[in-house]
Amino acid sequence: MTLAGETFQAGRLAAERIATNIRTTASGTFTAETSLQTVTAALVTGRTYRVTYRGTLQSSVGGDSARSRIREDSVSGTQLQNYRAGLPNSGAGFTADVEAEYTAVSTGNKTFAVTGERASGTGNITASAAADGPAYLYVHYIHG
Repeated sequence: MTLAGETFQAGRLAAERIATNIRTTASGTFTAETSLQTVTAALVTGRTYRVTYRGTLQSSVGGDSARSRIREDSVSGTQLQNYRAGLPNSGAGFTADVEAEYTAVSTGNKTFAVTGERASGTGNITASAAADGPAYLYVHYIHG
């Protein structure tokens, strides 16, 4: 509860969003692991953050499965979370709702990447997004 006269420091309120990236265009097609979106946040050593991705992956072929990951820095960075889902129908996507927690090891800017890849099947995968259906990548402060 906030009391009158209290002051708060940015990045110190639980659940406070400290970085956002919104993608409003679809990716090209891919099969191998590909970087879909990145966000950079100013972190503080010892504090824990939640990285959240909400987007849609779809395949050109029914029966495929796709994987989305949250990684540190880039497509080759340390994996923080891995989510796999089946794509039963061509063109019908699944919502990749992926979250990871990260405790900062140093103070400064940190980049997080969301990647996608075909996990099984023969189709081409696309990360859907549009102005009226964007993909979101957020960083929230949790505690510390």
